[in-house]
Amino acid sequence: MPGSVYVFNLYSEPISNLMVNGSPAGSIGGYATGAGGTPIYTPASLAVPRTRYASGSAAFALGGNPVMVPWDSFQGALTVTMPDPSQSPVGLNDPLLLLVAVNEAMLMTTRGYLLSTFPVQLGMQAAEPA
Repeated sequence: MPGSVYVFNLYSEPISNLMVNGSPAGSIGGYATGAGGTPIYTPASLAVPRTRYASGSAAFALGGNPVMVPWDSFQGALTVTMPDPSQSPVGLNDPLLLLVAVNEAMLMTTRGYLLSTFPVQLGMQAAEPA
């Protein structure tokens, strides 16, 4: 059974209806405010399945995957490239982490190895850098 990509929202606003390959994958809360004992800035996440081929459902297939990230105030768009196991040490069953920030996303292994980064193109009212 293929693994999952754990998508982490590194922004304060929630992501409503993350879209992967044109299909809704689910929503992700904003990072933690420190209320209720959760450490401040802890990112929320969502598990999205991995597949070998695009299937018409929300899943990360090998190769390029268009992703739409609708935060409350603006929207981000990026293409996430999943590594091909025949050309990479990352197998299809390996879980991966996708850390999504306002201007860039990082794809990592669960052992902390950075596989790739992807620019996030902002639309609507884009956030201003602090």
